[in-house]
Parts: sequence; C-alpha cells; structure tokens
Amino acid sequence: MKKILTVILLYITAIVTTGAGYVGTLPNVEAEFEYLKKQSSENASAPYSVEELDKQNENQLRPIPRDNDNYVDIIIKKDKTTKYYNDVNDVIIILEKLRKCLNTNQNIQLFNAIVSNLIDNVEYIKQEYKDKPESNYLSYNRLITLSAQARDTANFRTQGLAYEKYIPYTSSKNIYTKENLNSKLESLLTNVNETIFILKNLE
Repeated sequence: MKKILTVILLYITAIVTTGAGYVGTLPNVEAEFEYLKKQSSENASAPYSVEELDKQNENQLRPIPRDNDNYVDIIIKKDKTTKYYNDVNDVIIILEKLRKCLNTNQNIQLFNAIVSNLIDNVEYIKQEYKDKPESNYLSYNRLITLSAQARDTANFRTQGLAYEKYIPYTSSKNIYTKENLNSKLESLLTNVNETIFILKNLE
C-alpha cells in the first residue's frame, strides 16, 4: 500500500511541476560582458567616414585633363604600336638598305632587288590604307611618291644598260647618259633621306 501511495505521489508531483521554469532572480551579467560589446562596436566602425574618404581621394587622385588637347591627342588617341606604325617600320628598314646602296654605288642587281622590295611593301600599304584615315598622312603619300620615283629610276638604269650597246653615247637621242643617271640617283637619294626622316618622326 505504501508503495502505491508513493508512486501516486510522485506521479502527481511530476504533473504539477511539468513545464515549470526556474523561479527566482538571475544574476546581472551585463557588467561582466560590457568590454566585449565595446570591442565589437570599435571593430565594426569604419576608420573614416564616407565624407572623409572622398576628401582624401580628391586630394590624392588627379582628374584626367580631358579638356587638354595635347593629353587627348598624345595619351588617348595615339598608339605607337598600331598596325600602320609597324608596317611603316618595315619600310624604314628597306629604305635604309636603299640609302646604303646609293651611297656606296652598289651594282644594279642589288639596287633593283631593294627597289622591288620597296615597291611591294609600299603597294601593300597603299591597298591596306587607301580608304582609311592613314591615307591622309604625309608619310603615306610620301611613300607612294617615293615608290614611283624608285621604280622610274630602276627602269631608267636597266634600260640604259640595255641600250648602251645600240645607241652611241654622243647621240642626241641617247637619254641614258651617265649624267642623267647620276642626276636621277642623287634625286632618289635625297628623297630617301627625307622620307626616312618623316617616317621616323611620325606623330
């Protein structure tokens, strides 16, 4: 009987206390963790305000001078590694060979070979840029003119060798005289030098 009463008493106690929480006062722990809240607040805040950062950037970064024509032309628009500049550089190498050939009076075979190479490269540039802004460049038009002159001089020199056996040197019909040839070669050399200068100073 005692066992039954004990079980019933425990059962009633369990029902009465089920869902009950702690009754009493909790200790005040906010003071204990106040330093953690302060550190977290300091770490989360930015070292500078947005206004301060803007002011610092304004002082350190110089604005792009887009109203400066020189800056726009030189820095923005110009690209010294464009295809045109590379193509022109190839011609400069050929012209320097031609200048050396003219200065050292090399034989006609070497002269004609260099001139042929020049004509081919200039023709490529002519076809490549004839409908583009580069066709208005002084360098472009100077190359076309020089190529025509080099072709004419090479033809004159070659024809002179072919006809010298058949036309007397003193004949009034002989245009392939040494004086005429030298005049053409000197004129070509002058234009080669001027063109090299122009090409090396492209803007």
